[in-house]
Amino acid sequence: MLYHVVILSGDEANPVTTHVLVNAVDGSVFRTEKEERKRENPEFLYERRREPINGGVLNGKAISMPLPDYPEIAKQAKASGAVTVQITIDETGHVIEARAVSGHPLLQAAAVAAARQSVFTPTKLSGEPVQVSGALVYNFVAQ
Repeated sequence: MLYHVVILSGDEANPVTTHVLVNAVDGSVFRTEKEERKRENPEFLYERRREPINGGVLNGKAISMPLPDYPEIAKQAKASGAVTVQITIDETGHVIEARAVSGHPLLQAAAVAAARQSVFTPTKLSGEPVQVSGALVYNFVAQ
């Protein structure tokens, strides 16, 4: 009686399969065959979920981009200027991540809250919807 042992090694692009026939009585190796293959076009390496593509400044690409509320404390401090929010948009066009990267600290939370409510046309790459990262810039004018 022989056992058939299959050993998988290598990586996804260059898999190696080793077949070993082992004697069930004494554990001696009866036969070993090694099979190596290089995959020419390993499409499976490109998972459906990719890193977001960079879309730059996305203000003009929004379907809906609500204006941020001007916080009362920021008004009292006469805080103004641009706040840049780095965002990631999912395959359906909705913001899934937002964080302020520059601007007055009293204005950042309002800008991030507005950015999270923005909606975009889904971006497609080779016909497949993809995630996009980029920036939204909000300008606050002291009142």
